[in-house]
Amino acid sequence: MPAPDGLLALNPREARTVDAVFERMFPADQNLPGAREIGVAAYLDRALAGAYAEHLGTYRIGLSLLDLASASRFGCDFVSAAESEQDTIIADLETGQIAKWSLPDQRAFFALLRAHLQEGLFSDPAYGGNRDKLGWKVLGHPGIWLSNSAEENLSAEPVTKGGRIQSLADVEEALAALPPEPPIPGFDPARGAEPPSDEADVVIVGVGGVGGFIAPDLAKAGLRVVGLEAGPWWRLADFRPDELGATYYCRAAMGPKFQREIPRWRRNVGDPASDLTFSLGRMMNGVGGSVIHYGAWLRRFPPHHLRFRSHIVERWGRHAIPEDSTVADWPVSYDELQPYFSEIERIVGIGGDEDNAFLPHDEPYPLPATRPFRMGEAFAAAARELGLHPHASPIGMTTRAYNGYPEMDYCAWNNGFGSWTGDKWHPALTSVREALTTGNFDLRTNCRVIRVIADSDGRARGVEYIDALGQPRTQLAATVILAAYTFENVRLMFLSGVGRHQNGLGNGAGQLGKHFMTKMFPHVDGYFPDTVFNRHTGPAAQAVVLDDFLDESFDSFAHGFIGGSTLGAENQFLPIQISRETLPDDVPGWGQRYKDHLRTWQHWAVVRMQPEALSYGSNFLDLDPSVRDRSGLGLPVLRVTYDLRENENRLAAFMEARSEEILQTMGASKTWRGPRFTGAGSSHDLGGCRMGDDPATSVVDRNLQVHDTPGLYVFSGAVFPTCAGVNPTLTLWALSLRATRGLVARLQGTAA
Repeated sequence: MPAPDGLLALNPREARTVDAVFERMFPADQNLPGAREIGVAAYLDRALAGAYAEHLGTYRIGLSLLDLASASRFGCDFVSAAESEQDTIIADLETGQIAKWSLPDQRAFFALLRAHLQEGLFSDPAYGGNRDKLGWKVLGHPGIWLSNSAEENLSAEPVTKGGRIQSLADVEEALAALPPEPPIPGFDPARGAEPPSDEADVVIVGVGGVGGFIAPDLAKAGLRVVGLEAGPWWRLADFRPDELGATYYCRAAMGPKFQREIPRWRRNVGDPASDLTFSLGRMMNGVGGSVIHYGAWLRRFPPHHLRFRSHIVERWGRHAIPEDSTVADWPVSYDELQPYFSEIERIVGIGGDEDNAFLPHDEPYPLPATRPFRMGEAFAAAARELGLHPHASPIGMTTRAYNGYPEMDYCAWNNGFGSWTGDKWHPALTSVREALTTGNFDLRTNCRVIRVIADSDGRARGVEYIDALGQPRTQLAATVILAAYTFENVRLMFLSGVGRHQNGLGNGAGQLGKHFMTKMFPHVDGYFPDTVFNRHTGPAAQAVVLDDFLDESFDSFAHGFIGGSTLGAENQFLPIQISRETLPDDVPGWGQRYKDHLRTWQHWAVVRMQPEALSYGSNFLDLDPSVRDRSGLGLPVLRVTYDLRENENRLAAFMEARSEEILQTMGASKTWRGPRFTGAGSSHDLGGCRMGDDPATSVVDRNLQVHDTPGLYVFSGAVFPTCAGVNPTLTLWALSLRATRGLVARLQGTAA
């Protein structure tokens, strides 16, 4: 067996060995090619010479040990062994049963092989695998199409696009022909390399989903505002339908800073820590933030969730609160946030229907809901048959032209990607531009804040940052707003401890990092042998959801737990996604049966959940005592201590059963559950800087100002006291807009 040509990282022997491994994990059969013909070994070699260079040593050792294991057991190297003997060795590797093997961990090495196999099979051919689009041909997936029709969304027959399979190379011309993005008056991409401004009224740390959103309110009020953003300004032309490179479940190339400071994670105090695991949640860095690549669901928190502790006590009594839970009420009410919800829905241009039976809308959404789609229609019909109340998820996409951007095209390469047309709203499209036009907003990109400065009286006075040229700088300001993601905001507050704040800013009462909550995303799959769903014909924003189990009328305690969950059906099914979908118990994770199973993807439907999570004293954030980031500065990374507690496990089990019931009503001949613990990191990571009126039990007040550090504000999901079973972005924007308006009034001396 010859080695792949033009090796960059592997030597010929290693290349032949890994090629043989991959071929057994995804074998050729009478009708279709396997990993060898698809070019997976060539993909791996190129990856190990570039993006995955850190894994080269692991492969060197692991492949050598596979040869030794084969020689010990069968008297020859792995390549020379019979196929059945090769399968035996791979099976032993998967279960950690190869004798005399110490490093690397066998199960971890198998998982690495399998992940890279999937990427080599199903990533774009530009990466060196998926040769001649053969991987997508094996799946029966048409690849990259920039638009899908209403007829395709509802088609009962497989949507094959006439048998044509398209890759990045095939759509480059169409992408290049899109209308040019409007210019950005007032933005200087080199500004981040210039000396700091004079003392500002406000410095915003992170001009992302929150910082970029509030910037125009501050600047239009005449305040001198400096915005420090660690990433660049991503232009529409920078976004591409590249599943491997872009998405947060693959390489997440749009978040290089985040990738260099991945938090550590342990389940409980005393357990060893490892790199944080993710369901969603690998963040972007750049103007506009991670809402650039989100799924665009924009839903309000249920009103009772803003007084959740009181709701529990009033309905079921104090004894219903689980042991160790620190569940609390918010210091602001739904009524206080309601006008901001309505205003934001107009700013963004949210599309939705008026069919939510549990949270009536005060005024119509600016845009209509997304089009119906086949799986959504089947889900909705089954839900109604069961007495439930489905409705289209409200989304921040242009179901009609809005804000100067075109109507959405229902491209499935959406969740996990930035939009190349501007059809998915984020602050860089409108809000940051508005702030710049005032002349009061000094935006500095590629500038990383490393510490908040506080004076001897404990008041925030500015920030230290590393500028775009790598030079340390200081920006003074009367007010500092931390508007980065939950993890970075908490980390900065710990790292800024000095003087009277030795243990971190906001930590005078030992509350910093406490009450951490994260969202799991369990799901249940169903197999429908006679139904085709065509989930590749639309984005994840095309979704139908249930609020029945979120409403305050749901008697969760009668079922043995506190809390609720969204249940929903959404579109978008891309090649690598398909390869990584949860498998039924009777399907192995590699080999011919795995390959055969993947080819049935058109017949899979899924119900996804967003279960709520209570806060607990045992789930918290702090700094890892030994691990440093890879930024070049060597700052401590954050450590997440988090596990699912008994209440959340019971909640998930109930929702899994309801999901199975829906799928069976839809006509599934078989259902199977995905993992319940999907990762300790998600894009819904909340808490750590709890908002409250009592400084003894919270970090920030109702205006989001840190109790023990005047002049320092935290505009972030870190302040949330509860974790509702809906996406938090809209509620975070409403809370932040309210706090911004209050801050402007106080700074201008006009507060009531």
